Amino acid sequence: MATYKKGFKKQNTELLLLKTIVAIIVAVILVVAVAFIYDSVTKWKDYSNYSSIEKYEDAFALKDANQQAITDYVIYVYSDTNEGSINIKNDVLKIANKLDDDFFFLLNTSTVKGENADFLEAIQRTTVSTPMIIVVNDGEVEELFVGSTAVIDILTQIQNNTYSPFIEE
Repeated sequence: MATYKKGFKKQNTELLLLKTIVAIIVAVILVVAVAFIYDSVTKWKDYSNYSSIEKYEDAFALKDANQQAITDYVIYVYSDTNEGSINIKNDVLKIANKLDDDFFFLLNTSTVKGENADFLEAIQRTTVSTPMIIVVNDGEVEELFVGSTAVIDILTQIQNNTYSPFIEE
């Protein structure tokens, strides 16, 4: 192989092209690996990473770590078997990941225990529809949002600080 005057070896274009292709392939593999690792370590992908309400009667008597009553919060009512809840799971959890832990709670109608008469009376419904968001402001039910689109819309407003009862000034 020929060399330049300063001692560098001349490279033919085929070898240079091969090195470039190998470098691009290695870079793509690294990007995919980083994305996979990031995706596997993020907490928002699973319901178990969020506070859940286990009994209907606890839905409107939530307390923080210091046993102080929580007065402003959101309950996401869903069901593991409801197609609407399944379809929006990732969208809901991405938004929930950005909300405070003492603000966003889950209630799975498939596993919740207790008598639901008080819960249903409080939300003024005869049946629990999922997916649903219950907004509690100053300890009282402020509004209900039923359906996939409504749930995503209201959570987005809350996240963006444009939902009037929760606007922080």
